[in-house]
Amino acid sequence: MNDIAQKNTTAYLAHWAYQFKLEDAPLPVIERMKTLILDLLRVVSVGSTLPWSQSARRVALSLGGTPTSSVLLHNDQLDAARAAFVNGAFAHACDLDDTHVGSMHHPGASILPAVIAIAERDQLCGRQLLEAAIVGYEASLRIGLAVQPYMFQRGFMATPTCGTLGAALAVGKLLKFEPTELCGALGAASTYAGGLAQFYHSGSVIKRINGGKAAECGVLAALLTQSGIWGPRDILEGEAAGFFTAFASQSDYTKITGDLGLAYRLMEVSTKAHAGAGRLQASNDAGLELASTYELQAERIVSVEVGIPKVIQGMLTRNDPPDLQSAQLSVPFSLAIALAIGHTRGASAGLRRDDYESALRSPIICALSSRVKCVLDAEIEAMTNTEEVPSRVTIQLDDGRELTAKVAHPRGSPHRPMTWQELSALFRDTVSSTHSPEAIEHILKTVAALDYSSTTRQLVDAFKQDLH
Repeated sequence: MNDIAQKNTTAYLAHWAYQFKLEDAPLPVIERMKTLILDLLRVVSVGSTLPWSQSARRVALSLGGTPTSSVLLHNDQLDAARAAFVNGAFAHACDLDDTHVGSMHHPGASILPAVIAIAERDQLCGRQLLEAAIVGYEASLRIGLAVQPYMFQRGFMATPTCGTLGAALAVGKLLKFEPTELCGALGAASTYAGGLAQFYHSGSVIKRINGGKAAECGVLAALLTQSGIWGPRDILEGEAAGFFTAFASQSDYTKITGDLGLAYRLMEVSTKAHAGAGRLQASNDAGLELASTYELQAERIVSVEVGIPKVIQGMLTRNDPPDLQSAQLSVPFSLAIALAIGHTRGASAGLRRDDYESALRSPIICALSSRVKCVLDAEIEAMTNTEEVPSRVTIQLDDGRELTAKVAHPRGSPHRPMTWQELSALFRDTVSSTHSPEAIEHILKTVAALDYSSTTRQLVDAFKQDLH
């Protein structure tokens, strides 16, 4: 079996996806998938208003297309591929969307917009939506785990690569592809897979559309396959220029096939309290805890030391980010914000986009960021795994005191997950300016009933802007 899985990893994954039925998944997996769909609606509500999101929407609207699928929160209708693009751009717009540490991937922004667009177009039920979403999450996360961290070290991002393949497989599931067609869709998706990480060094806005690009290209790859234009059916393991060979110096196919159908990687996905990279969530939690507990003032902090694992070093440790995107990828800068606002906002606060924008204009926070030093920490390294990145924060005050906080499990991580009730509360707070209390409760009930009565179109219609 292992030899078959290694030589035919693509076919092995496609065969599982073809056979998978929603009733195969344990109830906690189904409930978690509904929670992740609710979280997608939350982050779309935040991201849809941002300038780059509206630019993506304007471009898509200007291109036209057969109006079959909705732009979430709006009355716009686009073709399924462009609707998936816009909704994915909305979801990933401010780095608040769900994330998986080990695969370095944002599955929600890439998988869910693709399956929602096709499921709405084809008037499919909520069970079919959930079924395809689980397939897409599992495939993209497992492909990411098979190639990370080597793919990232080679300069490629997981969301527009692994996410594209996962979205294609999920859409193929909705379109009732046979296993051979699912292999062809994965192969076709590889044509679109890309996304370089140079923005970590040079800045830019392009990262904001990574989720949208993956969702759109996954839809296109599946639709092309449906029309007879398919890709290499051994795309993952292909020795000449398959996905493993092209994107990573090392790979491990067992991360895809090992316990496929028995364990579900989507249970390892984190939802975020802070609008920033997944690997800085614990540092932010620690900073808020210290500032809240000791009522700290930023000016009184002489120095800050952050214990980090090696995976963060050099990528998320810039002290002077030049723009919002870079700020949201900076442990020192994000921590400086947390230390500056914790005494007024409390330990349970979440860093928002406007916190980052205000901080970039704040001499006090910029100066505090310059006093943050990231150091490799053997204990933190040992605690880091494919599910979460912990942190230790130690600060020196001007009165000589030294204070330390260690966060092993950041909020929203698999070992400290946000429950349906917690995410429902966050959702209510997030959309309270655009939806009436009655409309919010209707959305929550619609998502909760996806596995037994709700349809995809009912979900989309319920979420349209209420403007009470």
